[in-house]
Amino acid sequence: MSIVMRRSIWFSRFVLGAATLLLTGISIKYMTDPVGAVAPQGIVLNTPEAVTIIRVSGGVFLGIALTLAGCLISEARLLAGLVVLATIATAILTLRLVGLVVDGPGPFTLFVLKPEVALETLALLAFLVERRRHALSHPLPEAA
Repeated sequence: MSIVMRRSIWFSRFVLGAATLLLTGISIKYMTDPVGAVAPQGIVLNTPEAVTIIRVSGGVFLGIALTLAGCLISEARLLAGLVVLATIATAILTLRLVGLVVDGPGPFTLFVLKPEVALETLALLAFLVERRRHALSHPLPEAA
């Protein structure tokens, strides 16, 4: 295996690490200050139940971040972590684009669209690179 492929693991870890930090930051905001976290988008949480729903959403982001962190530290789980990240990033970007078409180009939607495209692109690229690295380091046995 070439030195480039051996070192590509760091690109995969960088992508997972950046996504872990991003999702952890979102989760902390949603869990510690749900009202303040959504207020800039014009969302008003009028009931304690609404506040709890946003806190729980923060818990979902935290759960995803912890899953990615677990995959980040284990070379054997790196590819699985990138699959999880690419799947989640695809769902988020798809729904953001649906919102853009159905609901119109709101300021927040336009603000987060470029970083979400970048996250999706990096996740898919890291997945492809890691899958190639994994295939080279774990070749299938030849058929007899």
